[in-house]
Amino acid sequence: MSPMKRIIIIALLAYLFFILEFILYDLFGPWGQPQLLLLLIVFFGLYAGIRYSIAAALIAGLLKDIVGLELWGTHVFIFLCAAYVTTLVRRNFYQPGSPFSRAAVAFLVLAGSFIVEVLLYLMRHDVHGAELFTNVFFPQLLTTMVAVTFVFNRLRDVAIGLKL
Repeated sequence: MSPMKRIIIIALLAYLFFILEFILYDLFGPWGQPQLLLLLIVFFGLYAGIRYSIAAALIAGLLKDIVGLELWGTHVFIFLCAAYVTTLVRRNFYQPGSPFSRAAVAFLVLAGSFIVEVLLYLMRHDVHGAELFTNVFFPQLLTTMVAVTFVFNRLRDVAIGLKL
């Protein structure tokens, strides 16, 4: 498949996951919103390599920045960091075909992106770390780790079906 078709599919999947994140947040609040865009970035980092992971990060970050209240480019930066962390963990830790290894990569990337997000947030606001952990990170971690296997299996089916 040509690289342009892959980018278009990544953009469509990113838009779908972006809409799903909003729907899940509206239905369940922060306790029911997995970081689907982050999982998309991790999937393409593991499945297709750094180039497509960066493309997914740029598209997902732009979608989040368009509707977000943070400074323009904050989510692009966070997601690009996640793409690079995915590549770093993939080269040093990931075992292909292992569901535990995929979940561990997702956990490490989620933790890394949370740290970057907290550092960027603390530059402009005065917030206590315990509040961020209990109200933001823990709900995201829990729901994302519950969804990781299901999302990766569905994305793998899409990749196989579309011959990515």
